Amino acid sequence: MVIGGDVQSLNGILEYARKAPFYQGRLPDRLLSSVSELVELPMTTKADLRNHSPFGFLAVPKRETAVYFESFGTTGKPVSIWLTEEDLSDNADEINAGGVQLTENDTVLIRYPYAISQIAHTFHLAARQRGACVVAASSRSTISPFPRVINMMRSLEVTVLAALPLQALLLAKTAALMGLSPGRDFPHLRAICTAGEVLTPRRRAVLEELWQVPVFDNYGMTEVGAAAMECPFGKLHPLVDYFVFEVVDEDQKTPVTMGELGYLVITTLKRRATPIIRYWTGDRVRLFRESCRCGAGFRLEVRGRQENCLKVGDRVFDLWDLEAVLERLSARGLWAAGPLEPAGLHFVVESDQINRSSLGQRVAALEKEHQIPLKVTLVPPGTFYDPEVLLSVGEVGKPRYVFSAEELKMKAYEKSLRL
Repeated sequence: MVIGGDVQSLNGILEYARKAPFYQGRLPDRLLSSVSELVELPMTTKADLRNHSPFGFLAVPKRETAVYFESFGTTGKPVSIWLTEEDLSDNADEINAGGVQLTENDTVLIRYPYAISQIAHTFHLAARQRGACVVAASSRSTISPFPRVINMMRSLEVTVLAALPLQALLLAKTAALMGLSPGRDFPHLRAICTAGEVLTPRRRAVLEELWQVPVFDNYGMTEVGAAAMECPFGKLHPLVDYFVFEVVDEDQKTPVTMGELGYLVITTLKRRATPIIRYWTGDRVRLFRESCRCGAGFRLEVRGRQENCLKVGDRVFDLWDLEAVLERLSARGLWAAGPLEPAGLHFVVESDQINRSSLGQRVAALEKEHQIPLKVTLVPPGTFYDPEVLLSVGEVGKPRYVFSAEELKMKAYEKSLRL
């Protein structure tokens, strides 16, 4: 399955890509006659990007670049991404394709990390292009601890919060520690824009219940930028004017049927400085052909990274699957999960965020439904993070939810969230 772009724009980006050292000799010298021929080209992997950074994917003279970003990974060599001024403007246009519809009446507080990371800068530019005022709070640091951000949200009458889902959750917890109600004491807030981690239906419901505003998600990554945006009707649409999308099987070869689970492969169509051809994202997705009231013809469901899946027997549980189980358990708080030996699932859940009534019956019903044993360990509030730390300074990091069985035994989830 291949959607997005046209053969003219595809051949145009291939011409750019041939100038990058990595792609020299890897791409055909001829023009493609159709978009479907793209599948005959070799894939680009994360390892390729790491091994050939910082200059291996640069397709324009360095003097033409405007900004430089690196991937936000915590291990291995970082991935280098260069953008021209035109690339940066396109990235902002991708953000503004979303349903939040920023205007000059908005005050946007950006809680994404600004240091080397792309999303904060592109969201910042997108907001300014629409005339909005930007509060560049960045991630948690000595000058932007959680309480200060809460105070700014109130005193500056912030209308849009842009943050990782986890950050939006922790800001709500900070507000509660300060004696405030997220859903009542921020009357000017009208929307939350999330990015940077998978937004499952359960996480969306938790955030919207806490803050009492709609959440608009942005799917993307440093390597390619914002690739899918949620429309005003809450549907995540792939940006087919900016990218070619493929969904293939785990073998990285076999295309999957529309609507079936597979793994996303993306080709940039407008990225000039660092064009990426057939990038294996490792993201487990489903792509649907369906009409939306906004005019889009496709919907994308992003279910999480391949490495964040748990395999139990011949079944694979991704983040959507895991959080669907938690939803059935009426668990609303933070959690961790791992395998239950020899062939089951083990969840660790905050005890104050779960409905204990008939918990055993719900676990038994889920075991019968999934035909695997389930174990639920309840832990006290503050197990995953120290609430007092919300009022101090710390380091930023990506959230982790999935652990090995041995890590669960060692309680590696304790204080595992980098706030």
